[in-house]
Amino acid sequence: MSGGPEEGRRPARGLVARIGGGEQLREILERFYARLATDPMVGFFFAGRDLTAIVAGQQGFLLWAFGEVEELTVRPPREAHRDLPPILRGHFDRRLVILDEVLRESGLDAADREAWLRVERSMRRAVQAGAAGPRQP
Repeated sequence: MSGGPEEGRRPARGLVARIGGGEQLREILERFYARLATDPMVGFFFAGRDLTAIVAGQQGFLLWAFGEVEELTVRPPREAHRDLPPILRGHFDRRLVILDEVLRESGLDAADREAWLRVERSMRRAVQAGAAGPRQP
């Protein structure tokens, strides 16, 4: 889909409808987390974890972040990543690369991929701060 110069700044609001609804969002997230779980750089974060629960939490967060719902009903990113080993810049960047690949494979246009990635990039600080490893007494 192509448009004028405003298309590149299209907001995330309405993204879920443009990609085909909540079921399509869940399917994209399932493919994304399956890919993350087998990736040599970041897969260890998902070892022994319930990917179905992770997908459900991420879907709930994204529905809120994309402006589809008014209230956040799942744990915020900082809290959701609290029990993980430290997430380094390279880990976060690898996640963004894999997400972009999955979004491309899912047929999202450039503006919608960028809107989604913008939301994800905005969470870098919260995710990395949340995943500081085990807390010291």
